Amino acid sequence: MSHITEDYLSGVIRRIAVVCQLSDWSFVQEKFVNMAQNYFGDLIPITLSGTRHGVSVSYNIVLKLAPINEEYRVSGAVTVMFARETYVYSTLMKAYREILQRLPPQSQYVIPKCYYVQQEYCKEVIALQDMTVEGYRPYVHAMFLDLDHTLVSLKSLAKLHSLSFILQNERPQQFEDIMTICGPLTESTNSRYMDIMKDRLDKALKKFPASDITPVLQKLRKNCAKYFKAAVYSVQNTCICHGDIWKENILYKYEGNKPVSACVIDYQTTRKCCPAFDVMYLILSSTNSELRNKYFQQLMEIYYRTFEIALKDAGISSQTVYSRPMFDADMRVVAPACLITANTALWLSNGLQEEGHVRSKHQWTTKEEKEKAVEKYKTIISTMIDDLTNFGYMPLNEF
Repeated sequence: MSHITEDYLSGVIRRIAVVCQLSDWSFVQEKFVNMAQNYFGDLIPITLSGTRHGVSVSYNIVLKLAPINEEYRVSGAVTVMFARETYVYSTLMKAYREILQRLPPQSQYVIPKCYYVQQEYCKEVIALQDMTVEGYRPYVHAMFLDLDHTLVSLKSLAKLHSLSFILQNERPQQFEDIMTICGPLTESTNSRYMDIMKDRLDKALKKFPASDITPVLQKLRKNCAKYFKAAVYSVQNTCICHGDIWKENILYKYEGNKPVSACVIDYQTTRKCCPAFDVMYLILSSTNSELRNKYFQQLMEIYYRTFEIALKDAGISSQTVYSRPMFDADMRVVAPACLITANTALWLSNGLQEEGHVRSKHQWTTKEEKEKAVEKYKTIISTMIDDLTNFGYMPLNEF
């Protein structure tokens, strides 16, 4: 996508070697065994070797490189997202690592090491620890997560949210400074993002010209900006949220064939929001209807229990900062915005986004393939709306 040349890549690695204080260094470009979808830039795994103070060292690194061609930067979305993610890794995650040093194993949150960041326009770089070498890998077996993977994901998310509340409690000024950079997502702060959400709702409406859920989609489209604003300003509390946590942005580590740990990645949309938004969005975008209907309460319980324990380990009462009743109430408030976001993600992952700078990675080449993908997408959206209605998060009399 970005036409990364060997000379450009070597220049980037040279700067990383300087930061790592390496001499006589060399690198080998590696390959991922499994590649998750990445829509903003290039991911290049390398092994960087050299000597430091006379000792041989080696680093397994994933380079995240922004598109260097201006044609991919016209909308400004890529620039904003890379700026946000470089800030998260260089500042926020550094603060979280310091907090984690004194928390027990049960509350540890997995954070890849960040070796280097560069924010120069069209030359943005993030050099991260290659977590696949540590045994983490994307879930590529199916479109949706099974129960074990969902539970592990929610536990990791709960720990991420707890770190935000701990940071706010212990370092209020730094927390406020970070919130200034990782501001909320509203129409006034990111009209481009909101336009994308509305566009995908327009596309959804074309696939549902006259059905039971058409009025729901129409109201979501009409009040799109209002629903995203409510997820920040009409909730019980907010924290520093991931903002785009679905299965494409999570890596898993296994013992046998069972996932035992999750590593959340891709922090381009990290922002001030309600914790319930991340939870609801993860469940909607990454599980199927059968799993939701069978285990929804268990998913809620495992998230909140993990969150509660992590805060307790830091000497904070969850009842004070974000009680279970507050969380339950917020799940209802954020449901419409989560559904809108999930619609956008699933339109993309079903191979239906054929134009624009961010397109589906797997597009269909025949009419039959596309028709099948459309029907699959329609079934997914219909069941999401049905489930939210049945759970009481989107009463039909309000739509």
